[in-house]
Amino acid sequence: MAEWHGEGFEWRSPGQWCGVPVVHVAFGNGADGRPRVARGLIAVGQRAVGGVAVGIVATGFVAIGVVALGVFSCGVVAVGAGAAAGVNALAPFAIGVVAAGYAAGGVAAYGWKILFAVTR
Repeated sequence: MAEWHGEGFEWRSPGQWCGVPVVHVAFGNGADGRPRVARGLIAVGQRAVGGVAVGIVATGFVAIGVVALGVFSCGVVAVGAGAAAGVNALAPFAIGVVAAGYAAGGVAAYGWKILFAVTR
């Protein structure tokens, strides 16, 4: 069931996998005044941690957000263990305005293999 409080919104799917909700959506602050964190296989919220995480700050296997940290990341600041895409991207395979990695492409690309770059 969805819970509405003056502090924010939170919803968890009834299904779980290894004790973690399949889908968890969390926004706003909790009763203690701290920001809610969405944690699940699919996590959506201002702060999200999960297999697929979507939020302002997202951490997970696949992370999409303003600040994204994961194996595959996409965001304004994207750091990936495998690949990253965004304005600022740092990963072995990085594409962005400023990209750094083994194989990098972007306006300013730094790496061993430059896929494409506007500036050199």
